[in-house]
Amino acid sequence: MKRIVIAICCFMYLQSYAGIQSDSKNVSNQINSQVAYQDEKNVKFDFQSVPVAQVISLVYLEALKQAYVIDPAVLKDDRLVSFRFDASKGDLRTFWRGFMDSLGFQIETRNNVDYLLPKKVSDDTKVTMDAWVYRPSFRQASYLTGLLSPLFTTGGFTVNRAIRAPIGAKVKSENVPQGSAAASIDQDSDILVFQGTVEEIAKLKSILPLVDTPSGEVVVNAVIYEVTTGNSQGSAFGLAINLLGGRFGISVGDPSALTNSISLKAGSIDAAFSALSGDTRFKAISTPRLRVKSGAQARLTVGQDVPTLGAVTYLQGGSQAVQSVEYRSSGVILELSPIVRESSIDMTIDQQISDFAKTETGVNNSPTLTKRELSTTVSVSDGELVLIGGLTQDKDTNTHSGLPFLPTLLHSKSSNESRTEILLLLQVSMIRGKLQ
Repeated sequence: MKRIVIAICCFMYLQSYAGIQSDSKNVSNQINSQVAYQDEKNVKFDFQSVPVAQVISLVYLEALKQAYVIDPAVLKDDRLVSFRFDASKGDLRTFWRGFMDSLGFQIETRNNVDYLLPKKVSDDTKVTMDAWVYRPSFRQASYLTGLLSPLFTTGGFTVNRAIRAPIGAKVKSENVPQGSAAASIDQDSDILVFQGTVEEIAKLKSILPLVDTPSGEVVVNAVIYEVTTGNSQGSAFGLAINLLGGRFGISVGDPSALTNSISLKAGSIDAAFSALSGDTRFKAISTPRLRVKSGAQARLTVGQDVPTLGAVTYLQGGSQAVQSVEYRSSGVILELSPIVRESSIDMTIDQQISDFAKTETGVNNSPTLTKRELSTTVSVSDGELVLIGGLTQDKDTNTHSGLPFLPTLLHSKSSNESRTEILLLLQVSMIRGKLQ
């Protein structure tokens, strides 16, 4: 009878242990552990990717069989640990204290209770912090802090707040009220304050002159052509190549591939402008000249803002609709974004030619925007000329004339097919005085 009772107790114990092990697996899918023991001298552990707090609980519950207290700072530790232990090859308590010490924890035993606490930092090992103030010469403070912050683990910049914000979304610190929610968001400033160790400050002083350098500027000369040709005359891009071929060395790229841009290796934009202006089919509709900082965006608009119908809203408690009006730009719109590098310039170009016409379908009270748009990114060298085309529009014009009292057969009819293409001639030059 005693043997039956003992067997039942062992079975219930194994079931409860299996339930504990199953519950621990449900807490974390990353646990793959095996625990086998008879007593403290014959225990084996095999843990793989287990949270620290859970390892502590399992070891004390299943092996050490001792009361314990885990400090909240230890519970917050989300590191995953893996280890294997066999009591036949070492003492469990000695191994356990060494393992906790490697994780930065200490075990204090009071009244036969183990207290697991973070290690206390003595006054001799405390890090001495110092502050250093720097006023940027060329770059924005937000650019410098975003670039250099990952290099330091102990110290940090005071402009980095609790909520990170991209460089373009930062605001000036003087425009933010103290104590407001916006004060916790990253802000831009004209002064850097860094707090860190003496070694980190020395490292920062040596790096800052290398990164706080002029970003570079470029002068962009552009001519926007509108070319009208017949369908039998070929494309305006081909005509431009023929006109410029006698004066410049032209690099078209791979002849087997279709292309809509050419690079002029020598010459000035004035010479190219003179060569194209000799053909009456080339009409210059805009000749902008811009100076742009590297990483910034320049926008040129030559045209007008046209009012268009927007959203319709109804006031609360009223039946009359309120129609909003939105002004939209039309005409010649050119946006340029250069990135100046050591020996080349990456230029993002957005070119748009647009106008408004009377709406024949849809919302008749609002005009229709007709536009031709080109977006591209090119890499050019200093002073290089680039001709970009591809914005083509075909038009069919039919005319009908004759006296109204005459039969239709006696009226004259004519049709004309024409093609209009937009070409962009661009020359980008570095301002050498800004690149030292």
